[in-house]
Amino acid sequence: MAMSDVVAKAERAYERARVGRALLVAGPSALLPAASLWLGTSVASALTLGVALGAALFFMVWRGQGLSFAALTGGKAGLVPLVLAHASKSFGHVCTPTGCTTLCVPACALGGVVAGALVERWARASTRPWLTRGAGAGVAVLVGALGCSCVGLGGVAALLVGVLGSLAAGRLVPRWA
Repeated sequence: MAMSDVVAKAERAYERARVGRALLVAGPSALLPAASLWLGTSVASALTLGVALGAALFFMVWRGQGLSFAALTGGKAGLVPLVLAHASKSFGHVCTPTGCTTLCVPACALGGVVAGALVERWARASTRPWLTRGAGAGVAVLVGALGCSCVGLGGVAALLVGVLGSLAAGRLVPRWA
């Protein structure tokens, strides 16, 4: 067997292992849209966001390096707005003397602020902080949007504003270590 054959065989084995790892991470992410669908997210939103999330996670983990860390960071941070949005649905709406309002949009905004703060905190510990901020925030928004699509684009916009605002504010806070 020639040396080039050995190298080619090793490269194929290496790529198969990378694809396997990416599938191992992205595969369970299909449970998030399924759970969101069960909790009341529309079929179109769950399918669209679920496919986008799965593709993003697969690509980022397959590519590796800083993107893999960002994918896991964003996935964990995005669980906060996802859970808050679904929890707010159980309360329905709140009435005050000035009027009635749903809790979904404020829950999405608050979840976005927390998710952005978590991404910023983990990005500061990363070797590639800007990559972690950008890609991690993107994944966090995709995960959170599964719950925040409860009132349409308004909930997703509140989530996005919360994440971006928190990331921007986090850049103004001095590093504490």
